[in-house]
Amino acid sequence: MESCAMRQRFPVLLFILAIAAGSSCSDKPQSGISAQTEPPRVIRRGNGGEPGSLDPAIAEDVHAFNILTDLYEGLVTVSAAGEIVAGVAETWVVSDDGLTYVFQLRKSAKWSNGEALVAQDFVRSFQRLADPLTGSAYAFLVEDIAHFSAIQSGEAEANQLAVTATGSHTLQMVLEQRVPYFISILTMPVALPVYARELDSVVASSPDDFVGNGAFVLSAHTPEGELIIRKNAHYWDASSVAVDEVVYVPIIDPVTELNMYRAGQLDITNTIPPTHVQMVSSDLPGHVQIAPTLALYYLAFDVTEAPLDSRELRLALSMAIDRNTIVSVTGRGESPAYGVVPPGVFNYDGADYPASQLSKDEREAQAREYYRQAGYSSDNPLHLQLTYDSGDIHERIAVAVSSMWRDVLGVDFTLRKMEWQYFLDTRENRANWQVMRFAWTGDYNDATTFTNIFRSHDLQNLSGYSNPDYDDILSKAAAEGDTTRRAEQIATAERILLNDQPIAPLYFYVSKHLVRPSLEGYQQNVLDRHPSKYLRIQSK
Repeated sequence: MESCAMRQRFPVLLFILAIAAGSSCSDKPQSGISAQTEPPRVIRRGNGGEPGSLDPAIAEDVHAFNILTDLYEGLVTVSAAGEIVAGVAETWVVSDDGLTYVFQLRKSAKWSNGEALVAQDFVRSFQRLADPLTGSAYAFLVEDIAHFSAIQSGEAEANQLAVTATGSHTLQMVLEQRVPYFISILTMPVALPVYARELDSVVASSPDDFVGNGAFVLSAHTPEGELIIRKNAHYWDASSVAVDEVVYVPIIDPVTELNMYRAGQLDITNTIPPTHVQMVSSDLPGHVQIAPTLALYYLAFDVTEAPLDSRELRLALSMAIDRNTIVSVTGRGESPAYGVVPPGVFNYDGADYPASQLSKDEREAQAREYYRQAGYSSDNPLHLQLTYDSGDIHERIAVAVSSMWRDVLGVDFTLRKMEWQYFLDTRENRANWQVMRFAWTGDYNDATTFTNIFRSHDLQNLSGYSNPDYDDILSKAAAEGDTTRRAEQIATAERILLNDQPIAPLYFYVSKHLVRPSLEGYQQNVLDRHPSKYLRIQSK
C-alpha cells in the first residue's frame, strides 16, 4: 500500500458539537448509538485528507483505513501496540500443513443494528471481495485463498471461494499454499465483514443507512469536512470503550493541522510538518510521538537497459550516497536505510549489508572503484537523469543525491521534476526514466511485504529486476513452516537483492504525531495503527 507520494495510506467548538449531537436525534434513534446523559467524551483527530471510500472492499487510502479500523472489526484485529489479537473470532486453529484455518466466532458479536453477526456474513463478504465486478484494488492480498484466482479471471463463480460456514459461528478458510503471514492480512480492511444489505459503496458511506460491527458507528459526514463516529452500543466489547465520539478532520496541509493542534482544536495530528519537527520537539516535548514505521524511501534504477543494467554502476551510485546526510536534509527523524526491510518487523532481524559498516572515506573509495569497473571516469563521465515528483521534500533529496554523485564520482546529471499525476503515469513506462524516486509502505507486518515487490513477476517491481535465485528463495520461504528457517531464507534473499542493488534504499520512514498528554492508551507501533477504542481521556 502506498502513502504520501505513493499509491497510495475546521475548527468547531465543543459546545457546537454537543448541540449538533442533540439536534441530530429524531423519533427513531440512530442504530447502535447510546443515549447520552452526560457531556460526550470527544476526541478530535487530524486525518490528512478525505477518505476515498468507506467500503472496506474498495478503500485504498490511509485516510479511509484509519476510519474503517474504528467502524468495523475483522476476524482478528490489532492491539494498541500493533500486535495481532482476537477480533470477532474468539479462537482459531491452523492445520499442520498451514492450509486450513478454522475460526470460532463470538456469539456476542453483533451488527450495530443489533442483529447477530454470523459466519455466513464473512462468507458473503469474502465472496464479494473476490468478485472481479467489485473492483477491489487490494483483493490481491487474499489471492492465496483457494479458487480466488479462478474467480478473478472469470473461470469460477464467487460462491466457489474456499471460505465456508461450517456452523453458525464457525468459519473455515482453505489456502492454495502456505502463507505464514495470512493472519496479519486478515487485520486489513479488505478482510472486514460487510452487512448483508450493505452491498454498495454509497450505502457504506451513508450515516443514515450505515451498519457496521466495530466499536463505533458512522454518525455524520460532511464531504471535504468533518466525519463523526459515535460509540456502538452493540459492539461486543462496548464496556471497554471509553470514548463516546471521535471527530475525523481531513486537514491536507500539515502546517494548518499543527496550528489547529496548538489552538486546542485537535487531540491527535496525522503528522508533523517536516520543517517543524525539531521546533515542535523542543516546544511540546510531552506531545511528540515519533516511531519507526513500515515504509521505505528509495531510488529505483531501470535495470532493463543501459547504462543501469550494469551491476557495478548501480553499486557505485548507491555507495556514493551518504544516507546520514540525506536524513539530516529531511530533518524528520528518519533512519538511514541500507536494506529494504525496516527495523521492528515481526520475526525478522534484517540482512547484513557490508557497506553500512564502512567509514565515509572507505565507502566513497569503493564507489569510485565500482564506477571505474563500470567503464566510467573523469574523461568518460556518466550522463544520468533523476526523475522525481513535486511536493514534500523530494526536490531537496534529489538535489542532495545528485550532488553526491557529482562530487564523489563526477556524474553529469539532469534533474527532472514532474507533477504528481504525470509522475504516476511516467513511472509505469521505464523507457521514460533512468532513476526515479519511489516509496513503499508495507501492507502487513512481515518482511515479505517489502521483499516480495522485487520478485520478477510482481507488479510493484518497477525497476524490472529479475533474479531466478531471488525468486526461488522467496518461494521456498513462503512454503516454510519453521519461523526461524523462514526468516533466514528471507534474509538470504534480501542479501541477494542488496548485492544486485536494483534500487538504492535511502531511509526508513517514521510516523510523526502530536498527541495530547491527557490521552491515555496511545502506543507507538510499526503499523502506525491507533484504533480509537483503546484511547481514553484522562480524568482531570
